[in-house]
Amino acid sequence: MDVVILGATGYGGGELLRLLAAHPRLRSVVGVSRQHVGKDIGTVHPNLRGVVRGLFVETPDWQQLAQSDCPVLFAAMPHGEFARRLPALEEQWQQAGLSERLTVIDLSGDFRLANDASFSHSYGGEHPCPERLGDFVYGLSEWRGADIRGAKRIANPGCFATALQLALLPLADLGSDAPTWVAVSAVTGSSGSGASASDTTHHPTRANDFRAYKMLAHQHEGEIRRTLAEQGSTLDFAFVPHSAPLVRGIFATVSFPAPALAREALRGVFAARYGASRFIRLLDGTPRVAAVVGSNFADIAVEAKAGSACVLIAMDNLVKGMAGQAIQNLNIAMQWPEDQGLQIAGAFP
Repeated sequence: MDVVILGATGYGGGELLRLLAAHPRLRSVVGVSRQHVGKDIGTVHPNLRGVVRGLFVETPDWQQLAQSDCPVLFAAMPHGEFARRLPALEEQWQQAGLSERLTVIDLSGDFRLANDASFSHSYGGEHPCPERLGDFVYGLSEWRGADIRGAKRIANPGCFATALQLALLPLADLGSDAPTWVAVSAVTGSSGSGASASDTTHHPTRANDFRAYKMLAHQHEGEIRRTLAEQGSTLDFAFVPHSAPLVRGIFATVSFPAPALAREALRGVFAARYGASRFIRLLDGTPRVAAVVGSNFADIAVEAKAGSACVLIAMDNLVKGMAGQAIQNLNIAMQWPEDQGLQIAGAFP
């Protein structure tokens, strides 16, 4: 495959470059950046020095990409940017003879929702390209594999949305013990806010702090509710995200009353759903962020006692929650082994 990455200088773009370097089917990769045109990739992503060689370009050569047997585009731009540019890009792809062959995976929130009203509720404002919302398959790898296979347009889920859906969706299999409402508390690291520092992500204001934000109003709720509804679940939830003094990682806790539920039954539904999943590890005891950072794994544990139950999940927000899942979706779409380029353990300790 030959790959173009739009927005290759951000954290998501850097992770795509890092992970794709280990993909056995990669022939070439081009990083696109208007801000860093002509700079060596290693000057922006110092961890890639000697691993990924090349200069950032301002504009992709679509005619050259059209010569590829397997052309791929990852869009890792800020929310709204890819949708604004899509009509013009589609014209260029048409002229180059790429439109029908190009596999496009968008890492932003632009095409995760079903309609303009849902987008406006989650992100505010009108969608820049609402006529294309229905063209993208929602890429929750472990749950949408049949839809992803062969897809040419894939919307990668958000990081919190990935963690929460992996934890929530199996609960419907509990039958009469399934909860109707759960409380969700989730913690994330600063890298989830992107490469540009803000008042809330600047290291001196975050390193010794712990706080909640977007309480009961996080933008990822929309895609979670959409998937629950599509799976036939009536489960409702209250979600409070927290900002922690971490760079990477998500840790989420789902809690609910369960007077008659045994731990073995709760664990059984997760084992049945994820027993064959390459990147879901079902644990005894608590998951640990340090064990998944840098990898595409999501570690899940469950507990039930004294009339209550909980589901715990840890994963890397930039890998399983972003670039790693995007590559996993590419592998599924191409019907390649799901773990190609992703057989990387977390760095521990």
